[in-house]
Amino acid sequence: MTIPSIAAGISVAASLISLAAVPADAASRVTPDRVKWELCRDAAADWNRNDSRSECALIPVPVDYAKPAGRKINIAVSRVKATGKRTGALFGNPGGPGLAGTPSPYGLLSSQLAPMNKELDFIGIDTRGTGYSAQISCDTPEFQEQEGESEREAFERQAEAKRTCIAKDRELALSISMENASRDMDHIRQVLGFRKLNFYGNSGGSALGAVYRSMFDSRVDRMWLDSIMSPVGQNAAITAEVAQYHAGYRRFFEWLAGKDSTYHFGNSPKKVESALKTLQAKVGRDKFATFLDPNLEAIPDRWERSAAKLLELQDEGTGKVVPQQKDRKRKSFGLGEMGRNYGFTHDAFMCNASADGRTYSDLVRMRKERQAKYPFSADFNDQSITYCAGWPAGKPWDLKPGKSQLQLSGHKFEIVTPYVWAKMMHKKIGGSLLTVTDATHSTMKSKELACGSKVVDFFRDGTPAKGSCPGFPAEQTGPPGPAGDLAGTVKLPNCSASLVRPRTARDEDKALLLTNGHCHPEGRPKPGEVITGQGAPIEGSVLSPAGRELGPVTGRVLYATMTGTDITLAQLDSTYADIRQKYKIEAFPLASAGPVAGQKIKVASSLLESVWSCQAEAVIPTLKEGDYTSSQAIRYAKECTTQPGSSGSAVVDAATGELVAVNSTSNRDGKQCELNNPCEIDETGTTVRQGRGYATQTAAIAACVGAGNTIDLTRQECTLPKP
Repeated sequence: MTIPSIAAGISVAASLISLAAVPADAASRVTPDRVKWELCRDAAADWNRNDSRSECALIPVPVDYAKPAGRKINIAVSRVKATGKRTGALFGNPGGPGLAGTPSPYGLLSSQLAPMNKELDFIGIDTRGTGYSAQISCDTPEFQEQEGESEREAFERQAEAKRTCIAKDRELALSISMENASRDMDHIRQVLGFRKLNFYGNSGGSALGAVYRSMFDSRVDRMWLDSIMSPVGQNAAITAEVAQYHAGYRRFFEWLAGKDSTYHFGNSPKKVESALKTLQAKVGRDKFATFLDPNLEAIPDRWERSAAKLLELQDEGTGKVVPQQKDRKRKSFGLGEMGRNYGFTHDAFMCNASADGRTYSDLVRMRKERQAKYPFSADFNDQSITYCAGWPAGKPWDLKPGKSQLQLSGHKFEIVTPYVWAKMMHKKIGGSLLTVTDATHSTMKSKELACGSKVVDFFRDGTPAKGSCPGFPAEQTGPPGPAGDLAGTVKLPNCSASLVRPRTARDEDKALLLTNGHCHPEGRPKPGEVITGQGAPIEGSVLSPAGRELGPVTGRVLYATMTGTDITLAQLDSTYADIRQKYKIEAFPLASAGPVAGQKIKVASSLLESVWSCQAEAVIPTLKEGDYTSSQAIRYAKECTTQPGSSGSAVVDAATGELVAVNSTSNRDGKQCELNNPCEIDETGTTVRQGRGYATQTAAIAACVGAGNTIDLTRQECTLPKP
């Protein structure tokens, strides 16, 4: 077992902390034990150095609460003390399950819940197995097939890896459960001297809240759970999830039937379903599922996008081989991975509460049953079941209703914790259920969510939230509506890009890829830096006109800078002829002149699968963003409401289709000359235009392209910034 040390260690007077479990009837008469707190940034080498409020401590708890005098482990706790007269505490958990909770209190100071810190201490806990608490140092492989490996062999390899990891500390591994995390939290409540606690949990944290309330209802004041996990085991949870998605698919099929003159899949839902089953058989279940992404298809204004992709796929003919995804991504119930042990700890929490998926025959049987009932479900929905390969059978959570005040909130169209799980949990444990009509995950505490104020109302006066409230607009939670023509664009991991072709280029020349300087694969260049030569490798996916990923392109960066301009230019390993033959895609011609004020343009984002049509409103002499400046930038008209993720998008002349600029940045918050908040500078002074987007002109690139489609900065006519 490895217990991570927090820098030189968090100072805790262990002898002054009660190690014995406190009887249930003592909840109303607890007195705080003495805990020596220390600033987390002083105690933890990797803590946020700007955090001057979070204090940390280690509190020992029994590994096995049935043996309170037995082995102890340390649980890391953080707090941000109330700024006014303290009336209690708000405990929280960020989810996963398996994410560290000690950073959460400081994070809440930037959330909707921040005003509550006047009267409540904010408390965060690294549940056992996570963060700075006791954990097992064990990295488990992601579930992905190795070359030449059968599905069964992959399953057995995963099972053996789990058994090996558990064997490192079997007692701790099998103790990582929501029940023990609840006991730990209640013990910490007692040690800190709180008669009751308030609790805010999202995603995986909603399971901790539900289990704690079921075990210690009398010790809960008020509890809010957002983006709710399923109250039932893995297989039952996935089956309920797939059933919800299929309901959305049926609505989509009805819509397609009404659009038969456009999409030609049939004039009845039954005919549409039959046609799509044929198409599914052609490309495979997993690939086809990407065209029926429930996060998109549950929202009608996005149906045209999928319909266009399906039509494009059907028109390619049965001989077309559609490239498959290179690997399968782990689907977690949380906000993202944190720390090397997240995967193992997540699986421990889930598998210790479930008996599903222990054998390969279990996996095959459950998959066949689900596919028979829900024919459009993808095989990768079974991934979470395989997490428990090789794990001893667990015990489901014993969830029950309680008398303490409970509020649930579910997001109608999200896919991480599907809305159907919120309804199932509501039926199981009671409380009030608020339906947020958006596709976001765990956002009730966000300052930007208007109805997030209901959270503070609930904790302050117990006001329940029922019915529904509007969430984030669709364009902020995913691609907004029809994609438009995305041919020639390339999707990068975190940016958009495009294939570009100077007029002097030949078919046999290796193709050029263009994106922003701040999209450089190794990070943004420094102010004043110009990167040249055969540099960092870069890889992206070529998109079809409707936005399907046709396949990969790879290459190396030739040039990148954020000085005077904001571009990264790479030479690909494939020629223009190769790309045309393989993907039937042409590159954007590079224009020799930039756009002028009033010129109609289109901004095509591959990452967001969106196209904005608008005008170039003005040419800005100097655009300043932090320590970076660019010259002759283009400001868009108001209708070009580009979103984060559109960096590097192609800006094309609406009339000629030539690429005239590359989308660069926008002023999001109205701040002056800061990163993500550029300002305009001219002879009249400095101007801030909140919400407006900008692009970098690209006319200078063509003059710097020499023989073989490479960058030649020595050319007399080349005006790009030089090293």
